Amino acid sequence: MMAGTRNTRDGQLPKYFYATGGWGRETVIYAYTQEEWGLGGSLPSGGNYQARTFTGLAIVALIATIPAILAPLFILVSIYAIITSTPDLGDMGMGLIWFVMSVVCTVLFTGGWLLSLHALRRELKARKLRKGRCLPKPTHGVTDDQARRWFEEHPGTLEISRENFPLSTRPFPDEPEYLPSQEKRA
Repeated sequence: MMAGTRNTRDGQLPKYFYATGGWGRETVIYAYTQEEWGLGGSLPSGGNYQARTFTGLAIVALIATIPAILAPLFILVSIYAIITSTPDLGDMGMGLIWFVMSVVCTVLFTGGWLLSLHALRRELKARKLRKGRCLPKPTHGVTDDQARRWFEEHPGTLEISRENFPLSTRPFPDEPEYLPSQEKRA
């Protein structure tokens, strides 16, 4: 789950997700679209996704290629074992067990491998989109309130509105709960 991906008040996903990026000393918060997020960073709600790097996922996908290729071959071997052991029920039962195990392993290994490839493709697409907007990879996700506070201190980069910060707990100036004194306290 990405930073701020729980549903908004109207049931839609937020327009932007917010995270710090880069490795500089100054904390800078960037706004990412869902497509630009890619593998993303750690979430403000917990969970460290720094380990989810492109290189790490590529190595996992490479290692998962071997079982993803071999598992379907075991289906063929187990079918051959069932056919050759037709008169002996004990051997047929063992062949059926191997067949079921082969099908389960094929689904798990091939499915995991395909999901890894999908995540790698999505991250490559996100990298291209981030590069076009000169955004670093998101490293640590922040909440809408933290991002709103940062963008209020650095005006002109993003409009401060409920549309851009749907999960912000502080009211906006056009909302009935808004009190001007809240801006100074927050």
